Amino acid sequence: MYQVCGLNVHKDSIFACVMDEKGEKILVERFGTLTPELDRMCSVLIPQGVGRIAMESASIYWMPIEYVLEDVKDAPLGRAPSVMSLI
Repeated sequence: MYQVCGLNVHKDSIFACVMDEKGEKILVERFGTLTPELDRMCSVLIPQGVGRIAMESASIYWMPIEYVLEDVKDAPLGRAPSVMSLI
C-alpha cells in the first residue's frame, strides 16, 4: 500500500500526518525537534511504508529534519517552496 507523509515543521515541534492513497489518515503525531525526538520520528515513520514526504517549514527549521530523513528514507523529500512551484 502506497502512503504519503506531510510534515509541518515549527521551531520546537513537528507535526506528521501519514495518509494512504485513498486520503485516509493512518497516523497523526507530534514530535519534538531535538535529536532523540527526530530519531523517534524516523522510527515511527519508516514502518509506515511512506513513499513520499512533503514538508512545510519557515526559516531554517527544515534543515535538521531533511538531514535525518535523507539518511533513513528512500522516499523523495519535497519542501513547500519547491512543491508549490509544481502547482
